[in-house]
Amino acid sequence: MEFKLVLEANAVIAETPIWDPREGKLYWTSLFDGDAHRFDPVTKRDELFKTAEKLIGSAVPCEEQGYLLIAAGDELYVRDLVTDVRYFVAKPETNRSTNRFNDMRVDARGRILVSTVSKAYATPDFKPSMRGAFYAVEPNGSSRVVEDGIIQYNGIVWNADNTRMFVADTAGEKLLVFSYDLDKGPVGGPETAVDFRGGFSTPDGLSIDSEDNIYVCHWSGHVTVWDKNLNLARDIAFPVPYACCGGFAGEDMRDFYVTSARYGYTEEEAKKHPGAGGIFLGRSEIPGTLDHFYHFNKEGV
Repeated sequence: MEFKLVLEANAVIAETPIWDPREGKLYWTSLFDGDAHRFDPVTKRDELFKTAEKLIGSAVPCEEQGYLLIAAGDELYVRDLVTDVRYFVAKPETNRSTNRFNDMRVDARGRILVSTVSKAYATPDFKPSMRGAFYAVEPNGSSRVVEDGIIQYNGIVWNADNTRMFVADTAGEKLLVFSYDLDKGPVGGPETAVDFRGGFSTPDGLSIDSEDNIYVCHWSGHVTVWDKNLNLARDIAFPVPYACCGGFAGEDMRDFYVTSARYGYTEEEAKKHPGAGGIFLGRSEIPGTLDHFYHFNKEGV
């Protein structure tokens, strides 16, 4: 798989590329701008949806078109992309004002899985005692802690029969696996599926294809692919050092978009890595899977 730059976004950290086949467009977020975007690969137009927040964790399209589930500030909410009206969904973390939302996905039953991380993470002010948590938010808005005391979780995907949920432990440099029950959510784990320490290092976003191969984006200039038995199947070179998150797209679901970062770059470093902070596109031999959208009931989320 070879990647080419398709959107020179110049984001400090671009994240969560999610394909909406109804529109033929790719949603993504710019973490440090607090913005959500919608990219049209045909016209190359990139629409901007600003939030009132300085940081945005993730954004997931809703089953009801024109609405976007957003994790930003201190709450999860749905935003009407036409009127800008926002509808409260949940506030799973109420006692840690020093944290921010990070990655978020929705399972096949409409349950939200979302993580938090210290706002100081990856800065000189960060201390190991600054911890976040991983939450499951039910369709009725109630939430529970799945895993507490984490540093940073990223990239949430499920296998084809929804019996396993995979999460990237970015700080711990591991791929984790939770036993999963669609009626209950995570029911066991986490266990280490792959240990990246001393190898590819720093896993960020995850994607999964129709054959349960897992694609891991690393902040080391690699995208690795692990088969359903968790053996390394491919090591793909990425054009810039920081590969953030991948997402399958297109009519045949073989387009593979990967967001990137230019976090901490000097002007000289940015010149050495053209396209960093943009979105790249590769073609996969195996079709991927669509992300689940969030069901939004305007009369009562």
